[in-house]
Amino acid sequence: MDEELGSESVREQLIAEGTAELEAHGIADFSLRRVAAACNISCAAPYKHFKNRGEFINSIFAYIKNQLDLLLDQVKKVYPDDPKMQLIESCMAYIRFCTANPHFRAVLMLAGGELPLAGRVKKLVPLCLAEMSKEKQEDRCCVIRSVAYGAALMLERGEIEYNEAMMRRIRESIARELESR
Repeated sequence: MDEELGSESVREQLIAEGTAELEAHGIADFSLRRVAAACNISCAAPYKHFKNRGEFINSIFAYIKNQLDLLLDQVKKVYPDDPKMQLIESCMAYIRFCTANPHFRAVLMLAGGELPLAGRVKKLVPLCLAEMSKEKQEDRCCVIRSVAYGAALMLERGEIEYNEAMMRRIRESIARELESR
């Protein structure tokens, strides 16, 4: 087995193969042996990088979440004073991220706690719709998140075609939810 790669390279490879393992087998049937075999390293090698199976799985979740957070933070930098555009473009960035990395979306859905994008939507909707009641704002949050999560899943499954026209329609659907009614 080849363990000649640098420590960081092995860790990155373990995370990549661990992501594929989670997508294929879920948390309950996650196997460090299969991950090590896929990386062409000994079954003891993952323990040089992670204390145990739980830490390894949490590191995979953290890596994916960090990649998405970096992207969403870029959106925030582009629209620092425009919460409506931050929200719309964050949703679109999430959809593009999931479409480009379907294995990441599948793994994120396995993680406990709040789904990705939820915190950002919950923070930005009240800024966009301050005149609405809290209850109506919560309803809009739910609909906006549903559009983003549903579109990502439908695009991944090929139920809708990924093209500029479809992405424009999704963006317009999200924007409509930010109009006062």
